[in-house]
Amino acid sequence: MSRILASDDPTTPLLQSARENPVAATDEILESQGDVVGELRGTELALEKWNEPAINAWRVLATFFSFIVVGANDGTYGALVPYLCDYYEVDYVTVSMVFLSPCVGYIVAALVSNWAHTRFGQRGVALLGSGCHIIAYVCCAQHPPYPVLVLLSVLAGLGNGLLDAAWNAWIGVMEDSSRLMGLLHGFYGLGAALAPLTATSLIATRGWHWYNYYYLMAGGALIEILTLAPAFWSARGRSDKGEHQSNSEQGQAKCSWKETLCSSPTIQSLGSPATWIICLFIFIYAGIEITIGGWVFTFLVRQRGIPEFAAGMATFFYWAGLTLGRVLLGFVTTYLRIGKYTVVAYLATCLTAHTVFWLVEEFKVSVIAVALLGFFLGPLFPEAVIALASLLPKHLHIAGIGIAVALGSAGGCVFPFITGALANVVGIQILQPMILLMLTLCLSSWLVLILVSRSETFS
Repeated sequence: MSRILASDDPTTPLLQSARENPVAATDEILESQGDVVGELRGTELALEKWNEPAINAWRVLATFFSFIVVGANDGTYGALVPYLCDYYEVDYVTVSMVFLSPCVGYIVAALVSNWAHTRFGQRGVALLGSGCHIIAYVCCAQHPPYPVLVLLSVLAGLGNGLLDAAWNAWIGVMEDSSRLMGLLHGFYGLGAALAPLTATSLIATRGWHWYNYYYLMAGGALIEILTLAPAFWSARGRSDKGEHQSNSEQGQAKCSWKETLCSSPTIQSLGSPATWIICLFIFIYAGIEITIGGWVFTFLVRQRGIPEFAAGMATFFYWAGLTLGRVLLGFVTTYLRIGKYTVVAYLATCLTAHTVFWLVEEFKVSVIAVALLGFFLGPLFPEAVIALASLLPKHLHIAGIGIAVALGSAGGCVFPFITGALANVVGIQILQPMILLMLTLCLSSWLVLILVSRSETFS
């Protein structure tokens, strides 16, 4: 493994490769088989391991807990929809704004993610993301007016977008990334599974108000910042003003503003059709995941007459299935060695499970079908991120994965809102054809990616 540079932090080579002035560093970068090497002195950047150096083990565990909070944030909305409708006396369209508004936060995260990594490092991103969570949850616990609640969802979405992109970009390029990404997103599923179960149990059986639950979320966010901040404290960005100014002057002397813009990692990563296709895939996939998790509770209660606690258990089994799928199928994917075709097989199984859920109204069968749907949806997001990392050179990983994760995750906001808007017109039964359509689009986009990646060589 190469020698750690001046910052004494194993993550800085990844950050250094995404500096704001990549043109100024051109003379210091060597090329090896078409890839740009990420260390300043031209030494080869080996894949990081989760336990080497030792601090990485602590950091990986911290990111796992962070993803529990990220997952709980997404899993909470669906469980609270009926209670928000009653408390604020709003219809499906209005309440769907809590799904749509985080999209703004994800878009902002996509725009600032690469800059935040370069300027503040992973330490800064950890503080910003978890800080957004704490502020949003504490304010939600005060049951503010509904427009304020929507704005707080934007803030929570910003926190999710920053942390989601950061930890995906870091772990997605590690050694044995399929298994690690499966575990990372397994903890997301764990948080998303526990959130609706906990919320509905406390509200239905303990007499809690919906807003009391956000005190638990705030406590989780506090633990999040207390674990992330010390773990990534030495992961600083390149904020040395003197060096930055010198690099900036040198870059301006060599190229015009247009050339500087075109050499930006963010712009370069968007130059690949594969980046756009994977963004589309993640956009649709996140829409499927959050739409099911967000609306299946309401569907079972109001369309099929299932008691609230039983419907909450069904939601729990969906997220639990997704969690197990990400962990277990991550290992299966590694051993199958059939590349991108594993995703095709998983999506075909998802279509089958959803068809059973749609056609068979018996509650036990529905629960099994929903759990299987979550199980085979589980590994799709990690595999998409790994596929993107394999197509992009190292110096574009942060920018490319940041855009794919942040903008793609906006689908988890847009599609639940569209579903709610349509449900307000034709009824909540629209959930079933919506999911079928999204699964079909998801499979189609992945097949296009397979065709494009065969002929594309990113340089």
